[in-house]
Amino acid sequence: MGLREEILAIAKNKDVDLVGIAAVEDIELAYPPRPAHDLLPGAKTAIVFAGALLWGSLNCPRGTKGAIKDAQLAYDRVQHASAAVGRFLESKGFACHMPPASMPTDVYKHKGETYYAAEWSHRQAAIAADMGVKGLNNLLITPEYGPYVRLGSMLTVAEIEPTRRELPKDLCNNCMKCVKACPVNALSPNPNHVPRLNQPLCRNHYVRPYMDHTVWKTIKNIFKVEGYGATGVQVLLEGYHFSCAECQRVCPAGSLNRRTEQKTDKK
Repeated sequence: MGLREEILAIAKNKDVDLVGIAAVEDIELAYPPRPAHDLLPGAKTAIVFAGALLWGSLNCPRGTKGAIKDAQLAYDRVQHASAAVGRFLESKGFACHMPPASMPTDVYKHKGETYYAAEWSHRQAAIAADMGVKGLNNLLITPEYGPYVRLGSMLTVAEIEPTRRELPKDLCNNCMKCVKACPVNALSPNPNHVPRLNQPLCRNHYVRPYMDHTVWKTIKNIFKVEGYGATGVQVLLEGYHFSCAECQRVCPAGSLNRRTEQKTDKK
């Protein structure tokens, strides 16, 4: 069994749903640019893992608490796979670095607005590995699961053959459903607009139920709004926090029927 086949076997054993491999030189950098060599000198390869999300959890009529827990488990799966692959490669003498799959993120200012940036763009690495395409919703859209995935990566100095496959041309057909569904108009209708996502608008809406517009208002809510304080404690302890996810939920590429059709087509 070759190095690549052993990596795929380890990932499958850790219950990830998709694995892609890309040469770091083929990865288009996101903004702000975070080159692989800044994280791991001599990095040659990015190995990307995708954990699929449950359609029913994200489409639950009572909200996204179940979807948040499902996403946390998906992140756990991809990070366990990444760490296992890293230990395997380092046992073979190849240095590795595992960028965080989710938080923590870095904070920076741009034109007076607060932005958040990950240490590494897993999405851009996944695109280079032919796992999917960047959708109008700013998310990776895969043939198998649409945008219903969470990603993690492993960088290594090992030179591993990239994965190559032909992707369907209509993975994102600019149907505009995600743009129209966004409650704060954070997505640009122009596919070529940079940035495609107004991150401060999205982020503020994302955390608003637990952090009001001022610290004083947040403190008042703790004492005046029934259940507000208890919810805040759960957020800190368990991660049962609010998440909008409308741009992800309404994407037709992620529908359960579409996903089933894709699997049937492969048989």
